Amino acid sequence: MYGAGAEYALHSLLTLATRSEPVSVRDLATYQKIPDRFLAKVFTRLKKAKLVVGTEGISGGFVLARPAENIRVMEVLAAVDPDRTLFACAEIRSQCALFEATAPDWATAGTCRIHAFMLDAERVLQDYLASKSLADLVCEFERKAPKKFIQETGAWFQQRKVSRVPQTRPKASST
Repeated sequence: MYGAGAEYALHSLLTLATRSEPVSVRDLATYQKIPDRFLAKVFTRLKKAKLVVGTEGISGGFVLARPAENIRVMEVLAAVDPDRTLFACAEIRSQCALFEATAPDWATAGTCRIHAFMLDAERVLQDYLASKSLADLVCEFERKAPKKFIQETGAWFQQRKVSRVPQTRPKASST
């Protein structure tokens, strides 16, 4: 099963997909009430996989590296949780109490049928996730969330950004 990193990545990328300006990891973590250090590690993996691009500076943050419709959910999961499998076969088929010291060949020959079944299921899941993009997630989210919430989210991120930018003071008059 995919871990918390996968969930954090997908929720964060969903937010980036709805924003045109860079968003800081700290703001994403605060918004979602998740640990910012862990999310920073997730973003390191997303950046390495070329799914996001970072910009430095007080107004910096991350944006999607390409349009949301060109980023597959499976790509995100592979970047954050590489080599994650749905099922780990422990090969217990040779340990049946009825086999005494040695399991018969019929019991251990070939691939474990349960493992094969689960591998087939995992391929179906991976194909499905590869067929879905971040844009699909955005559409699903926007169907569910009230427009007011979406507007409030945009305003929240904008306010966070504005609060980081130093305000320039008017020059003192010389008189």
